[in-house]
Parts: sequence; C-alpha cells; structure tokens
Amino acid sequence: MPDGAASESTRSVSDSSVETSTTRPTLVIIGGAAGRPPRQISGNGIAGSRPSGAGPRAWDSRSKPLAHKEQSVIRRPLSRLSPVAAVVLAASLAAGCGVREGEVKGVALIDRTRLTVCTHLPNAPFEARGKDGKVTGFDMDLLALVGKRLGVPLNVRDTAYDPMQSGSALTAGRCDIIAAGLTITQDRATTVGFSKPYFDVTQTVVGRKGPALASPAALRAAHVRIGTQQATQGEQYLRDAELDTVSFKTPEALLEGLRTRRVDVVVEDHPVAWGWLRDPANAAFKIRGRFGTGEQYGFMMSRDGDPALLQAVDQTLDAARADGSYQRIYAKWIGLSPSVRR
Repeated sequence: MPDGAASESTRSVSDSSVETSTTRPTLVIIGGAAGRPPRQISGNGIAGSRPSGAGPRAWDSRSKPLAHKEQSVIRRPLSRLSPVAAVVLAASLAAGCGVREGEVKGVALIDRTRLTVCTHLPNAPFEARGKDGKVTGFDMDLLALVGKRLGVPLNVRDTAYDPMQSGSALTAGRCDIIAAGLTITQDRATTVGFSKPYFDVTQTVVGRKGPALASPAALRAAHVRIGTQQATQGEQYLRDAELDTVSFKTPEALLEGLRTRRVDVVVEDHPVAWGWLRDPANAAFKIRGRFGTGEQYGFMMSRDGDPALLQAVDQTLDAARADGSYQRIYAKWIGLSPSVRR
C-alpha cells in the first residue's frame, strides 16, 4: 500500500462512508474483562499479527508468520498455550477493559453510529476505490458482514501505511479495525490484537514470458533481478533465502518497476498479482510461479480496546464460512477456491 495518505475528506459510499487521513488506527484484546473469567474461544484460536510496510499488511518484516493451532478453552494454564496466545491473553487479563461511550450491541466503538475501518488505498482486490468513489474489495465485503451483525454501516478511512502497520492508528483512536492485508506475526501479537486468520497467502512471481520460477531456488538459478514490496513477508522470505531484491515502497511502484524493466520479475501476494493480470494494460505479463510462505492475514484491533469487538469479528468470520458467504466473497474477489478454515 502507498505510504502517503490522501487529504482529509469524507464521502458517502453506499452503506459505507470513506475518509482520507494522514493519521493512524486502533487496537483490540483477547480474554475476559477485569474481574471476569476469560471467555471460551474455539476454532483457529488466534493471537497474532501481520506484515509490515507491506502493502496492506501491518508488521515487522523480520517477523515470522504466526502458526495457528486448534485451541479449545482459554482457561488452560498459560504454559500450555502457544507463546503468542499466552502473550496476548496475559496482556488482556492485565489490562482489563473499561466500558467506553458509543457501545453498540455490547461492543464499544469510537463512533457508535458506524464501524470505523482504517485501510490504505489502493490495495486491490482487498480494498480499492472505484470511479464512483465507493471503496470495495474482499476485506470490505467481510467487514460489511461485521457491520451488519452490529447494525451499523462501515466508515472507511484511507490512512497512511506506517500508522497502520505499527498499530498507532488504533492507539490514536482513529479506527476500530485495521484492514489492509495484514500478516499475523508473533512480534505484532505483543502490541496489537488480531482476528482469526481470514486469508492464507501464497507468493506469486510475475514477469514477461519465460521459464517457470516457482521457488527461491529457481529464482536464484535464473539470475534474474527480483522486485519486492518493501517490508513485506514475501521480501523477507526471499532475503532469508539469501536472494538480493530491489525494494519498492508500494504495489503500484513495484508493478511500475516491472513495466520499466528495472527488474525482470516481481514477487507479490497472489491476490494482488492476480488483480494486476486482470487489467488488459498488463497483458505482457504472466504468472511465472507460486510458492507458500506460511503467511495468514488477520484484521487488526487494539489490545487495549473492547474484547467484544474481537469476538464479534471472529464470530462473523465463523458464520460466513459456515453459511457459504465467505466462499462467495472469496470467489468474487480472488477467483480461486478457498480452503475453509475454522
């Protein structure tokens, strides 16, 4: 995602409103409020965070993706939880949660009339503004379901990337949720809260016609100049494999580097790369290969906020997978069959 934010403005977008801003988002926690036992969490049991300066991802590029395992009841001793789950749970219990003004259906929002979402535009197919000014995309459709559960519309704030990936947009009270293709990482889990994973990421190699390049080893053997997006998990993955890369600040700059032949191929999250190739202007490019890194996206919320919001988001994701809504949204924006995670 681009690093600079647009000028401050607010507009109506169907049932959502859109704001542009140069400031940052809010955070969320897991566990029971002070004085109450922790709530049971089933399913993928999370507690993590995602990539950094990476397009829509908020994270430290040096972080490793957080593995998610089935967990039943948070009441188990912390020593039996995953390191990240233990860190997030302990912080949640220590902080407790005061009731804020603006509570909607038991969930405290910064504005009780709407669910405020920080993102960084454009980041198709996850979020982008159309010619009509509406912000749409995979993330937006999923969060619209959360808004429906709470009975409020979305208010989308176009925000600079750094405040999102650091979580400062949350601590500054700019938004309730950050949605920007954020990778869940162990480092981030110490400062922000994350929803259950809602998207499994693979890296895609895009370039002009040529042999398959479906692994770091193949890229090394081909002696090609590789472009990556700055501070992303994909970039770090290649550097860990001892490959040199040319770093670009945004997905748009990365694609332009390929167009102008500053690099021979680029490596980007598959949905973003797939979005590029749907544009006739990029007909000269093709997918040269794909490989996994273990990344998963999650919605970021404040660790010091209302745990009921995190619960509402997780319950919405579970319900969407159960009733087929998730699969329909996935097919609409990603164009592939998702692996249904619970």
